[in-house]
Amino acid sequence: MFVKIDQQKAIEAAGVLLRLTKYFEMDRKRLLALLFLSEREAIKQTGRPLIGGRISALPFGPIHSEVYSLIQGAGRNQAEWSRHFENEKYRVRLADSGIGVSSLSRFEIALLNEISAKYDGYGTWDVAEASHTSDYHKNYIQGTSTTIPLEDIIDSVGRTTDKESILQDLQDSAAFDAFFGATA
Repeated sequence: MFVKIDQQKAIEAAGVLLRLTKYFEMDRKRLLALLFLSEREAIKQTGRPLIGGRISALPFGPIHSEVYSLIQGAGRNQAEWSRHFENEKYRVRLADSGIGVSSLSRFEIALLNEISAKYDGYGTWDVAEASHTSDYHKNYIQGTSTTIPLEDIIDSVGRTTDKESILQDLQDSAAFDAFFGATA
C-alpha cells in the first residue's frame, strides 16, 4: 500500500528537526534518516505515518523520495521548500526560522524532538546506519532504488497483529480525502 505524502507536514517536520541543531543545519543524509526513523516510530506508536509518501531503499539507507526531490530542487512544493530551506552541496539549512508547525500535532512534534534527542551526539553515518532496519534490509537490492512497502514497515515495528486494520484505516482516510477534495 502507498500513502500519499503530506508535503506540508514534511516541510514542517524538516523545520522542527533543523531547529533542534546548533546552526539550524545538518547533512541531508542525517535529515532523511531522522525523518525515516520518525516515520517508523509514528507507525509503531499510532499505526499512522508521520508524513507518508514513498520510502526508497538506497545504498546508504532508506529515504523519503519526495523529500529528497525537494532537497535536490524538484518536487511539487519546491517553491514552499525554497522559502524555508537552503540546500548547499550535502547540507540543508533552515533559512526561515519562522516556519510554522500548524500541520503537525503536539504528539508529532514531541516525536520529532524525541528522535532528534535519541541520536544527538551520533555522527551522520551512525544515524544512517541506525536507519538500516529490517524493513530496509528486506527491500534493498544493490544498485537500485527499491520502494519499501508500508506493510513491511508495519511488520518491522511490531504491528503485524493489527496490520489489516491499520491498512484499512489508511485506505478509508485516503478515500475520504479523495471524495471531499482534501489535499496534502
